[in-house]
Amino acid sequence: MDHGVRTADGGASPAQHPAEAQQLAVRLEYLFDHVQPLGRRHTLQEVVDGIKDDGGGDTTLSVGRLSMLVNGKVPNPTVGTLRSLARFFGVPTAYFVDDDVAAQTMAQLGLLNALRSNDVQAVALRAAAVAASSAHGLDLVRTLVERAGRTAAGTADRPGGPAAPPG
Repeated sequence: MDHGVRTADGGASPAQHPAEAQQLAVRLEYLFDHVQPLGRRHTLQEVVDGIKDDGGGDTTLSVGRLSMLVNGKVPNPTVGTLRSLARFFGVPTAYFVDDDVAAQTMAQLGLLNALRSNDVQAVALRAAAVAASSAHGLDLVRTLVERAGRTAAGTADRPGGPAAPPG
């Protein structure tokens, strides 16, 4: 029987939630912050509607239940719920339960968001123009893209890492 402290909405206080529920909340929040095909965060209702429209997902997921997941108040969501959320956000289901998969997915999403920024697009366009003019340019662009990938993964410029491209 749960004798924990209750919040105004009837849920247990954050201190009473298992680490897994908090970890899931952090990972969901990351998806809301980084998967924004509409140019803004999805609303909870959009996520629930998208999952229901998909037809193959958890059609019982409600806005209230999703809110509880996002706020770390649900310690054990169903596998069906996790699969539906993963499908909606375009990430592997393992993202929610495997630290290595989560770290890799977060790095990839971070890189995608960085590539979408105007500064990176401008650099990429200039690099593409250089690449079109020479084989050396192609190597330079490849090196820059690889370096951006390592940066997103947190491995750039570490001792023993790849050397800087020839300039």
